[in-house]
Amino acid sequence: MSNQEIIMCARFQAKREKLEELKGRLLEMVELTSKEEGNLFYNLHIDNKDSTIFYFLEGWKNAEALAFHDQTPYVRAIIADAPELTVDGIKVNFMTKIS
Repeated sequence: MSNQEIIMCARFQAKREKLEELKGRLLEMVELTSKEEGNLFYNLHIDNKDSTIFYFLEGWKNAEALAFHDQTPYVRAIIADAPELTVDGIKVNFMTKIS
C-alpha cells in the first residue's frame, strides 16, 4: 500500500452542444466525490478564456483512494460518456508538490 498523497488535474473540453449537460454531470461528481473517504479535495474550475473547458483539481490520500474513486459508477459513467460530451476526451496530469 502506498501512503503518498496524489495530486492531479483532469481536463474536460465540452462540445458546445453538450456544455450544460457536461457541466451538470461534473457538478454532480463534486457532490459525490467529496463524500469519498480518501478524497482530500475535489475542486471544479472553469477556464477564464474558454467557458467550454473545465478542470478538476484533485487530491487523494493515496493510490488506493484514487483506485477506489476510479471504480465508482459516476467516474466509470463519465469516462464512458466522454467521447459524446467532450471535444477530445479527458486529459489527466499528475503533479508533485515542491513547495
